[in-house]
Amino acid sequence: MNTNIHLVACVALLACTALPSCSSPAKAAPNRTTPVKVERVVSAEGRGPNRYSGSLEPRSKVDLAFRVGGYVEALAQISTPNGPRSIDKGDFVKKGTVLARVRAADYSQRLKTSEAALGQARAQAVLAKQDLARAKKLYQGGAITRAELDAQVAQATASDAQVEGALAQSKEAGLALTDTVLRAPMDGIVTERAVEVGTLVAAGQLALSVADTHTMKAVFGAPQMLVEKLQVGTPVSVFVGAENEAKTPEKLLAARVTRIAPAADTNGRVFSVEAELPNQSGTLRVGSVVSVRVASSSADRGALMIPLRSVIRSPHASQGYSVFVLPGAGDRGPVDLRDVTLGEVLGNNVSVTSGLSGSERVVTIGATLLRDGASAIVIR
Repeated sequence: MNTNIHLVACVALLACTALPSCSSPAKAAPNRTTPVKVERVVSAEGRGPNRYSGSLEPRSKVDLAFRVGGYVEALAQISTPNGPRSIDKGDFVKKGTVLARVRAADYSQRLKTSEAALGQARAQAVLAKQDLARAKKLYQGGAITRAELDAQVAQATASDAQVEGALAQSKEAGLALTDTVLRAPMDGIVTERAVEVGTLVAAGQLALSVADTHTMKAVFGAPQMLVEKLQVGTPVSVFVGAENEAKTPEKLLAARVTRIAPAADTNGRVFSVEAELPNQSGTLRVGSVVSVRVASSSADRGALMIPLRSVIRSPHASQGYSVFVLPGAGDRGPVDLRDVTLGEVLGNNVSVTSGLSGSERVVTIGATLLRDGASAIVIR
């Protein structure tokens, strides 16, 4: 199991080697003091929960498009203190509300034409049935041949088929006329509007999007190590806003995992995880940045954790990793290069299984400008 964990950590860090902060340390000029930033090594328990950046999305969203093409002749109107205006992003709509209309004149004319054709087909079918009835009597009296009777039967059958075809065309024209109107499929918020009055739209072209925001979901990417420990129903905490904002209690919300993607994203090799949040008050906004906190497992709590950005390639081993340590508690002094063995990657941090004792301060910014024993000064 430890071997697998180590391999996961190494794979996760390979991409990091291309970054300046993960490259081998540069040779610093002698007698030069390098400004750096440092962070103290902590245990997973002291570091708190793992944090992952994500965003808020509605539980359900419907993209609306016309099934027929044409010019948009009207959009739903919203009353405001300054007068009515066309519906737009952020407006609430009720289920069944007419959101937009395509010019219906062309489709109305097609419906009338198809209804006229249906009437004509029905009249011809009635006439064909009457001719068939007379032909049967004449045949019984020997006035016509069997072939002539069969022709009348075929004519009546063809007339019935023409009625069915005309009826289908009439229904299709009626459906097309109905499809010139776009209605809200549910109560929700308009999240997108891609048309204006006068826009020429094609069949299937996106017109509006409506989302049900009564329940929101925090969507974030998690590495395989975390996904293996998560399951539907796992409690998480969601902080709404950026991490550097004031962490007011009302912004920290309880949620539970409702979905875990069965496959990883092909680009970032992370799994999409969703956690639902109630939003009856409507205060949560679609697209808001969130920080999802997942509690560390009992197996993680004894591990030492350092930021990923503090890790550099070891100058002693091509496949090894190192960190710079600033001894003591002062803001100035020589740094010490330490080779470390890495474990699991947890969010923006990685566990260390050897090389550190847990009381050190590691350089997180400026490591590429240092060498072993170089002088550094901490900047705030």
